[in-house]
Amino acid sequence: MAKGRFIGIRRLLSALLVLVLGLGGVGNDASWGPAAARGDDAQLRRDVLQAIDLAQKYITSQQQNDGSFGSIQGGRWQAGVAALATLSLINSGKPIDDPVVSRGLEYLRRMPEPTEIYDIAMTIQALVAARNPKRDTARIAQFAERLEQAQNSRNQPGAWGYHADDSWWDNSNTQFAMLGLREASVAGYQVNRQVWTRSRDHWLKVLEGNPTLPGGAGWSYNGGGANGATTGSMTVAGIASLSIIDSFLQNDKDVLPNGEILCCGQQAPEPVEVALDGAVRWMSRNIQVTSNPGGPGHLLYYLYGLERAGRFTGTRFFGNKDWYREGASFLVRGQSPVNGSYRSNNESEEVVGTSLALLFLAKGLAPVVVNKLKYGPRDGVTGDVVGNDWNRHRRDVGNLVDYITELPKWPKLMTWQSVDLEVAANGEGVGALLQAPVQLLTGHRDLAAIQGRQMELLKEYISQGGFLFIVRSCEDPRFDQDVRRFVKELLPSDDYRLEKLPPTHDIYRSEFALTENPPELWGVDFGCRTAIVYSPHDLGCRWGKWTRFDPPGRQPAVTTQIIRSMRLGTNVIAYATGREVHDKLRRQEALAKVDENQLDRGHLRVGRLRHTGGWDSAPHALRHLQAALKTVGIEAASDAPSVAATDPLLFDHPVLYMHGRKNFALAPEEIEKLKEYLANGGFLFADACCGATQFDESFRRLAEQLGGKPLSRVPPTHEMFHPTLGHDIRTVKRRVLAPGTEGGAIQAQDVAGEPFLEGIEIDGRYAIVYSKYDISCALERQATPNCQGYVGEDAVKIAVNAVLYALYR
Repeated sequence: MAKGRFIGIRRLLSALLVLVLGLGGVGNDASWGPAAARGDDAQLRRDVLQAIDLAQKYITSQQQNDGSFGSIQGGRWQAGVAALATLSLINSGKPIDDPVVSRGLEYLRRMPEPTEIYDIAMTIQALVAARNPKRDTARIAQFAERLEQAQNSRNQPGAWGYHADDSWWDNSNTQFAMLGLREASVAGYQVNRQVWTRSRDHWLKVLEGNPTLPGGAGWSYNGGGANGATTGSMTVAGIASLSIIDSFLQNDKDVLPNGEILCCGQQAPEPVEVALDGAVRWMSRNIQVTSNPGGPGHLLYYLYGLERAGRFTGTRFFGNKDWYREGASFLVRGQSPVNGSYRSNNESEEVVGTSLALLFLAKGLAPVVVNKLKYGPRDGVTGDVVGNDWNRHRRDVGNLVDYITELPKWPKLMTWQSVDLEVAANGEGVGALLQAPVQLLTGHRDLAAIQGRQMELLKEYISQGGFLFIVRSCEDPRFDQDVRRFVKELLPSDDYRLEKLPPTHDIYRSEFALTENPPELWGVDFGCRTAIVYSPHDLGCRWGKWTRFDPPGRQPAVTTQIIRSMRLGTNVIAYATGREVHDKLRRQEALAKVDENQLDRGHLRVGRLRHTGGWDSAPHALRHLQAALKTVGIEAASDAPSVAATDPLLFDHPVLYMHGRKNFALAPEEIEKLKEYLANGGFLFADACCGATQFDESFRRLAEQLGGKPLSRVPPTHEMFHPTLGHDIRTVKRRVLAPGTEGGAIQAQDVAGEPFLEGIEIDGRYAIVYSKYDISCALERQATPNCQGYVGEDAVKIAVNAVLYALYR
């Protein structure tokens, strides 16, 4: 009876799969999660990538024989145009050895020293992006020194004009000088501190209006008269410039003679902080993506600055506008269908316009690695959070992300953003949190404001494989006590406890080796990893004081504290992400809630096989696999039931899924039932979580007991890996640990090669397929640096192909 019911289900699913394949429903580039759930982001991402490709091709086609890209206004700014075009190609993914990029860089290296500020500043940015210090350090330093000398010291100290000897000044040239000096600093040039100080004073002086008013305040082109109107393009220029300046003008006024940092002394907001808050409010009131607010044009130049202002301040929404998604949608629609270029009503030079648009699209797509959670009591009128408990150290996460991007093996552009928990809970839901792999929660009083929908949102986020990093600000004992209450409410089961991490925990080795007297961390294990990490020490205070060059008089003890905190923060991020980060529009899809009343007739039912070796180590791996199956036309049941080998319902599941970490053994009656299941057409797919050796040894014994012979490798030429069946996985990437890293920092790299699966054939078909390398934790995107297995995207494809094989064999 069971046999007939089981084979009938398998035949029905096989027939449906043949129909899907015959209609061409299976592609080789299906993204994570069901198409319906991916929504607008998936389509927008495809459109953005196509727009980037077309823009790159247009810019490439405009290069001159000498490596330049033309000029504007009758021969001016030829160097600046070449640098802008070259920079846009590099920032949008073109390699340095690309012929067009190489010719552009060579042109910039051999040209005479320019005299215009735009030319000098843009050339610095392009040369720094080339990352060739042996060739370019001297020229970068020469040009940076030229910018320093060109700063206005007469009628408007701290600003820049078009030339060094100009009495003219404007905020556009001043912004470009800031950008050039910032990049020169990244390359190792130490800018005179007085240059930053004078420029800070300039931006504060020419702010138009009172920044403390509800409507905020912004900047104009050069203040007063016909050019005195506040505009979007100049306001985003001011936001970016003051953000840059603030990062370089660190001071140690809060440090005692013994090196102790007073992280939370009672201080009034700094003028820069007040100005930035006011400018962000002005943008929130006036934000547009189809025009330059308050300005006569220069739309593409404005969008180029908008991306930078949003990224530097960690702002996803100005007002109610998601500036990147709405701006990208607008640019996708506005691209020339003829040649892929961009221009606006008063930006007629297409190389310049296309480069500006390309920089917005490409840099705005940078991975969001951390969401900083905004929470707290609310203003009864505005609804906004009262106070800054959630953001006591406003530069903390921005500095940490900047620090990480300069390390090897990490993307060279990542970002962060703040997320209002209440707004997310009442609107986008868990999808808002899933835009970043790490949520940062800081505070110094208590977490009582996080309740109701906000607490439910965090519970759902953790249950879907998320990672929460809690950092105590000011080391207030009230916060420490409340964290323990908060975690207990978040995960009420006794299975989840906040415990002190041992020195042997992978988190202390994930990027830097911090195993000797490691800083104190606490954590809660959930799924494949420690999913909640708590620091009782004020790391954010030290992150906020990090700068590329120590301020005058900084004590060595302070520098040591800062570097140690930066390294610990980096280790937590590396542990949480496994260094696998994805662009902004490629977020992990939220798993749909299981509807217990939904009928799943005709849907594929996959069962999770229970055992004593950690059968639920990756509790949502199967649900992620079910979501991925929908992208290739397989409708899977909405639940992920667990079944014992002796369960009468075993034969209702054509596919069994199994994973674990520890030793296990099945009883003789369980083995006999599984033999019957496999002999009647059942399929068992299994993997060892993070390559766990104990599970691997136990599963090999079980497989031999079930199949009467040992596991053997599935040939790389097998149809399971064939591109006509699901995905082309003849080449995949797997995380491999370098030898000799015991006790030191974990050294892992992604190595491309043939997939390694093993199996046992019964009656001419594979009835058991096994991976000794991790798939389950990768499905949950919980693979840590020490997790030996396939990278997330390839793990999904391997699992999908295995199930397709089971149904179509």
